[in-house]
Amino acid sequence: MLLFLVLAGFLPVTGNAPALNYSPEPESTDYASGIPVLTYHQITMNQSKYSVTPFKLRDDMRRLFDAGFFLILPEDIEDGLSRIPFDRRPLMITFDDGWEDNFRYIEQPGGNLVLDPNCALAIVNSFLEENPDFGRGVVFNISWDKVPFGSRTEEKLNTLLDMGHSIGNHSEDHRSFMSIPTALFPAQVIPALDSFHRNLGLRVSEINTLAYPGGRLPAGVNAEQSLSSLEYRNRPAVIQGYLADGAVSSFRRIFESGNLAEYRISRIDMALYSIPMLLGWRNLMIDSRSRDSLHDDLPWRP
Repeated sequence: MLLFLVLAGFLPVTGNAPALNYSPEPESTDYASGIPVLTYHQITMNQSKYSVTPFKLRDDMRRLFDAGFFLILPEDIEDGLSRIPFDRRPLMITFDDGWEDNFRYIEQPGGNLVLDPNCALAIVNSFLEENPDFGRGVVFNISWDKVPFGSRTEEKLNTLLDMGHSIGNHSEDHRSFMSIPTALFPAQVIPALDSFHRNLGLRVSEINTLAYPGGRLPAGVNAEQSLSSLEYRNRPAVIQGYLADGAVSSFRRIFESGNLAEYRISRIDMALYSIPMLLGWRNLMIDSRSRDSLHDDLPWRP
């Protein structure tokens, strides 16, 4: 019976995560007060270039919580991080693409559906229930080149918002923004929002961030200006844009007037990095005890 439950996915995965070849620390920055944004893709025991195991995801969250971090959502950046407890540092966790193993149901005998305890959503929810001081939610960036989450898309998207998580735009076709001219940016952003609207109705207004497929945005072609000018249903279509460049963005730099740095917020692909490596980065862990302004270095208390 125990073997059946394990094979059926009803018991959480335990054990050690497989060894990975980690990337190096990014170049030092003049900006302290870094806001790490971590990105995951597939959560599975089948190791690939973009996957991590359920064990690693939970272990990562435990290490980050113990190190003094607090989960934020994109709206917290817009609000000036005013909701962050004084003794904790901001952190965002995102999941890209909308893989089935991010949000999966398992059918029990009798036909009842339960959340797969080894999918990303179940691991996150379980950890937040056990550790409410860690924050309230994470971000799921959805691309429409496949059926998001494999099935029951409308139900699952609404459930995520009901739970307090956030949904981001990851484009209509998952084409790299490095491979298309800025004139075609709307063809990747707006149809994706139409797809969200068909599933979420008016709740589509909550989706105004964009994670760039491939994690890059071209330079020298006014890409940021093009994105900032896009509108959807009489509102800005994109107010924040997220890279995947293995760096940490500064809160202060994001809000320097006129630089549109909110369209180049860095993210770290956690298939390539470990939490112990991140905790050693100089621009991340600033042991400052107080701040006079929200734009000053954020405190961290071991």
